[in-house]
Amino acid sequence: MSSPAMQKTTLAVGQPMVQVEDLVVRFPIRSGGRRAWITPVDHVNFTIGRGEVLALVGESGSGKTTIGKALMRIVEPSAGKIVVGGKDVSHIKGRSLADYREDAQMIFQDPFGSLNAVKTVEQHLYFPLKKHRQLRGDDLYIKAGELLELVGLTPVRETRIKFPNELSGGQRQRVAIARALAVDPKFLVADEPISMLDVSIRAGVLKLMNQLKDDFKLSYLYITHDLASARYFGDRIMVMYGGQIMETADSRELIRRPTHPYTKLLLAATPGNPIREKLPETSNLAPNLLEGRTGCVFASRCPLVTDRCREEMPKLTVLETGHSAACHYAS
Repeated sequence: MSSPAMQKTTLAVGQPMVQVEDLVVRFPIRSGGRRAWITPVDHVNFTIGRGEVLALVGESGSGKTTIGKALMRIVEPSAGKIVVGGKDVSHIKGRSLADYREDAQMIFQDPFGSLNAVKTVEQHLYFPLKKHRQLRGDDLYIKAGELLELVGLTPVRETRIKFPNELSGGQRQRVAIARALAVDPKFLVADEPISMLDVSIRAGVLKLMNQLKDDFKLSYLYITHDLASARYFGDRIMVMYGGQIMETADSRELIRRPTHPYTKLLLAATPGNPIREKLPETSNLAPNLLEGRTGCVFASRCPLVTDRCREEMPKLTVLETGHSAACHYAS
């Protein structure tokens, strides 16, 4: 019989799968010969329901991957609280962290870099099945084959003995998904899982992830810079810039009626977007991530900026439209 620490997550009725409260991640840097701090994740709050996909959208450097790594406990949070499946995992270590890996897994951006080049597909699946599910012998062989069939890697007998360099990018990412599923997780962080794949096979991988969500009631944090895929796969979209959340809304509603100037700029740069609102940026400088900064982090680029924006940081506020936006003049 398994110990209480090894038991799988059980959620109370109505309890979200993931709760993030006031999350902060800080990294030390040298500025002017002195030690300073940057905050790529600056007091972030959100929830993800059971079987829900939250798409986290933003340009490179906005803090998306840092949030994902903090949720997976690859990066240590500096402050705040992370609750997954009703358990506070903010600062767990040792055995508790190993047990947490059974509830939460990550699919990385580079399917070649995340796989060991000298191990076969079969060996990649054997490790989590042995460590977390204690499978051996025929049971191990059969389960690995079931996982490969589940993610569409057939014929199974031929695929299982191949090395990563013998697979296409899409096939490698399917191996990574199968490996993540090996421990029967309830929550997946998918960090740009299709950005390094050919356009022709991206839809197939997203369709697979969507089917797995429905079949196993999986919750996802889907990290992407692509608003088109965020709309297709995400139930809600959360827009991030400079370590802070700019806007959150239902996926279709956000695409149809964006309220934050940054979201509008992202949409204007998305191919095929029907909204062609002209919003010239005032600067192309990277956001100021230094701790202790004042004002809105988007102020230097915002076409609607005022003195109030430069002095006062807006709070993420629920609007009448149902959106939550961090802007003094969101509409």
